[in-house]
Amino acid sequence: MKHFLAILFVLSTVFFQAGASVEAADDLTGHSLETEMREAVARGIMAGYGNGRYGPDDAVTRAQFATFLARALELPSGTASFSDVPASHPLAGGIGRASKAGIVGGYPGNVFRPEENISREQMAVMIDRALEYKQVQRTPIALTFTDTEQIHPTFRTAVAHNAYFGIIQGMPQGNQRFRFGPKDDATRAHAAAFMIRMLKVAETGTGNTELYHVGTVDSGGQVRLQPQPYLSYRDAEQAGAEVIVKGEKILKMQGGMVAASPSAGESTTRIFASNKTTQLTYVMGGAELEYIGSDEEWVEVRYADSTGFVRQRDAKLIPTGMLQGRSYYQSVNGVLRHYVYNPLTNATGMYYYGDAPSFMQENERYYSRNGRDFYNTSGQKVGEAYQYFNYLPLRTKTNYTAEDLNRYIRSVTTEINGKVVAQESPLRNLGHVFKQAEERYGINALYLFAKAIHESSYGLSEIANQRKNLFGYQAYDRDPLGNAKPFASFEESIMFVAEAMDERYLTPDGVNYRGAVLGNKSYGMNVNYASDPFWGQKIAGHMYRADTYLGKKDYGYYTIARTTEALNVRPEPNTRLASQYQYPGANYFVALLESTNQSDGTWHRIYSDHKDHEFGYVHGNYVQPVSIMKR
Repeated sequence: MKHFLAILFVLSTVFFQAGASVEAADDLTGHSLETEMREAVARGIMAGYGNGRYGPDDAVTRAQFATFLARALELPSGTASFSDVPASHPLAGGIGRASKAGIVGGYPGNVFRPEENISREQMAVMIDRALEYKQVQRTPIALTFTDTEQIHPTFRTAVAHNAYFGIIQGMPQGNQRFRFGPKDDATRAHAAAFMIRMLKVAETGTGNTELYHVGTVDSGGQVRLQPQPYLSYRDAEQAGAEVIVKGEKILKMQGGMVAASPSAGESTTRIFASNKTTQLTYVMGGAELEYIGSDEEWVEVRYADSTGFVRQRDAKLIPTGMLQGRSYYQSVNGVLRHYVYNPLTNATGMYYYGDAPSFMQENERYYSRNGRDFYNTSGQKVGEAYQYFNYLPLRTKTNYTAEDLNRYIRSVTTEINGKVVAQESPLRNLGHVFKQAEERYGINALYLFAKAIHESSYGLSEIANQRKNLFGYQAYDRDPLGNAKPFASFEESIMFVAEAMDERYLTPDGVNYRGAVLGNKSYGMNVNYASDPFWGQKIAGHMYRADTYLGKKDYGYYTIARTTEALNVRPEPNTRLASQYQYPGANYFVALLESTNQSDGTWHRIYSDHKDHEFGYVHGNYVQPVSIMKR
């Protein structure tokens, strides 16, 4: 049927000039479709007018577009039979080739109207016929352009085919809405873009990976997509399905887990505040985050005691029906074990955290985001229990001597990298250095000791061996060994890191201060020190094990309390005195020493977090003791 369907979807209008060159500076430079125009020129589909002029915004005639198609598809020769296309017409050959292939047609009266500008909807029909000519299986898509009703009814299927392959993408109108402009004259740049996209579809046979699909997760954990794709996330969301998928990536789900999955070139997944610019913390790949909701660009997650946002490109959404594992806690012989699941590798590791709470049943699984509030497999909360060493203010002092610390190392029979800890760990003779650091910098020696155990595998790691670095200091995730700071001796390593902790992490004016406890990703050192969300809990576990072996002299020695709101720390129990520093809000932890009852209430002496003060005072109305596990 030869009628007004001689239409194109690729807007270009230049006469082909063999040997035309693309100059460095021309009217394509900086154009939004510069890449497509240059490729069309390079392929010999169109050429310029000379002197660096290609006219990307010039209109395209029906004759020109038919010729572009003939060149692009390398169509065999043919003769135009239209009454208004004589053999003398400069583009009669291209029109004849496209007509013979069934790609272009004419109007009633056997006319082609070669000089008439081609519209975008007409171009779409010609492109659709070109795909059919190349035997490409076409799939329609639901058209949601703001001007869909303006598309001629007989052209809508062709437009839908083009949209499915991403040949037609529309013009943004805001709020994820697009206009097609079916009656608009096609330009040379449009023609080049549509033609190049059409050729790539014909060459690869693949559809548009930028389309959105919706579907469900079946009982076998497989995503079943509905056949109807969508042009925008907004359109897919309105379908109200269980999942929204783009390419192979799930963008939205009803519920499940978010796995931190850093994008190319990134070593961690960053978590942002609601303004999407302020970084709250960061986590390593494979860290579990609880899903709250998502849009096309961001995923809202819950972690520890906080909520935040991660970029879609740095996250992997795993619907509940597709989960293959989950991290959990378990009481084994009265000791609390934490089994940490990595959803990216489907692997599980384990560490010892502390004593198991009394409300836990042996060998049953319990779940917790923060290591404090525990839920059973039915999702019911069964209790709350703070692990002492994870919330112990690190400005406190240990009751253990240097020889006690050495003695603990000499009791460890574990073999690491072919060496027995008790016999070959450098830590077995460094207890005095940890105690010196405690005295000089006001940092708990048992903490520094446990930190070294954790970060250096008892001093037997490659970084410890090659860099004399017991703490993995500056061993950033992308290249730990290459980045790790070298030291002249283990002693230098201990004192250097103690000073860094003193100035950067444990004092209120330190750049990375979030409270002077190990904590988790919501508060404490773990917020800004390590990408491992359980770094603090793991070090607390080492402190627990050392304390257990050495006689349990530290566990519960101090009463730990948390702030309930912003709170000034004074040098004496007197509100008239200037504060040493201020806790900015709730959930900062302090070690209560003796109390003083005065006319204005009860004051507690505490270990000051400030590096220039050993002690401070807080008013009792603004701190509340926490329920520490009883041994």
